[in-house]
Amino acid sequence: MERFLRIDRLIGKDKRETLSDKKVCIVGMGAVGGYALESLARSGVGNFLLVDFDRINLTNINRQILALESTLGVLKIEAARQRILDINPHCHVELFPGFAHNETMDEILGYEPHVLIDAIDSMAPKLTLLEQCWKRDIPVVSSMGAALRTDPFAIHKADLMKTHSCPLAKQVRRKLRRRGVGKGITTIYSSEDVVYDYRDPSDEDNPHGNEQELDRGRKRRVLGSLPTVTAMFGLHIGHAALEKLLGEVAEKPG
Repeated sequence: MERFLRIDRLIGKDKRETLSDKKVCIVGMGAVGGYALESLARSGVGNFLLVDFDRINLTNINRQILALESTLGVLKIEAARQRILDINPHCHVELFPGFAHNETMDEILGYEPHVLIDAIDSMAPKLTLLEQCWKRDIPVVSSMGAALRTDPFAIHKADLMKTHSCPLAKQVRRKLRRRGVGKGITTIYSSEDVVYDYRDPSDEDNPHGNEQELDRGRKRRVLGSLPTVTAMFGLHIGHAALEKLLGEVAEKPG
């Protein structure tokens, strides 16, 4: 397919064409998830399940690739589907307009993705999602905190249990260990020093920011973020997912 010619020239057509049969589930279509999706769609991944309940609003425009004047008020997953089909009309896209929690895990993970991308930043659903992926042997790439960072060169890839300097990763590690989860969760995180206290799930602010749709507590705090850093998180995650789908992407033909 000519639209993916430059990828064929790098890793080989046969290897690239295997991506058309791969299934990727992305949970969270915000700043990070949007750029992860963009990179995978432009790499030729043929099947997606997109999970998010939220609609695009004006405050998303500074950092979310799906957020435009023309998409304000549109479900993020619907805007994502339209964008993917503009990139590759042969792609198959399924939508789950809901929230990742215990009651929806079977439905979401029943998609049986070859890779799942965790691009949510709320503690309780992140813990549930990662625990279930680990216990079901679903390959996963998880994003840690991208907000409050200003240095895109401090972003790293590591197993969750080997991350450092990230307050969110520290909390997630500790809580997942209590649930019996060990090594095996690929994580994108920043080692940049930040001061932030991630609360326990029981104390956490509303992880949705939309009390009219879901009554799950108080409105969450708004954290500052830069488009360069959140985009780099998403692109790192997209590449890590490609490595899982293809083996080592950097392994060139011949």
